[in-house]
Amino acid sequence: MTAIQGSSASTDVPLPADKLSPSLPLDVDQKPVVLVNCGSFNPPTIMHLRMFDVAAQVLRKAGHAVLGGYASPVNDAYHKPGLLPSQHRIAMCRLAAAESDLVMVDTWEAAQAQAQRSLIVLQHVQHAVQEHYDDISRSQQQMPTAGSTSQHPKKSASQQMSRQVTSVLVCGADVLESFVMPGVWVEEQVRQILNDHGVVCITRNSRKLHQLLQEQGNLLHEHRHNIHVAEDPATAGISSTIIRQEIGQVKQHH
Repeated sequence: MTAIQGSSASTDVPLPADKLSPSLPLDVDQKPVVLVNCGSFNPPTIMHLRMFDVAAQVLRKAGHAVLGGYASPVNDAYHKPGLLPSQHRIAMCRLAAAESDLVMVDTWEAAQAQAQRSLIVLQHVQHAVQEHYDDISRSQQQMPTAGSTSQHPKKSASQQMSRQVTSVLVCGADVLESFVMPGVWVEEQVRQILNDHGVVCITRNSRKLHQLLQEQGNLLHEHRHNIHVAEDPATAGISSTIIRQEIGQVKQHH
């Protein structure tokens, strides 16, 4: 499996790259983005995978080039009640993503010595993916170009590497609504996520979220231009919480 080496500032874990687009888009008007979903995945469900697919559709319609997607299971130090050890959640995520053409599993967050904020994970993925494409650009510049019949003139290494990849947070309405709840998030980090990365929120007609986006005086309204809200037409009531409850009931009868 192709992998990208991450930042050396913390526990270094290769980022899988086997499902990333082979190159950045030729169209300079297409903004290259990579999707990131930070969550417990306790356990992962088909709806987690669907969030990536819906988010990719939304961003492509908006003119972005979606390079790939990463599920990032939270660190064990998150201490959520009933949270399974990360090695089990990672294994389940890999199984769930095996048939996806888009989704890969980033284990960097889970491998750190302590829990990580979503902003840090977004920055980690963005940095690693950017380095991946910069390395590709350097390699291409070293290849001979004599006799080339390509219809697209080759750009210089500096032009290729000036294309900035942006990591975009994919989440549900509950997470996005919590951005403005006192004490849940670090406000400056929320500003950075909304301003520097952007969010695709998958929801089923959340009135509260739409109200927050429309009302002045909160961060979601302030950065609404960088928030994509996608109404999910699926009605299947599948969630990790429901699955855990069902498993618990089965165990009680054995």
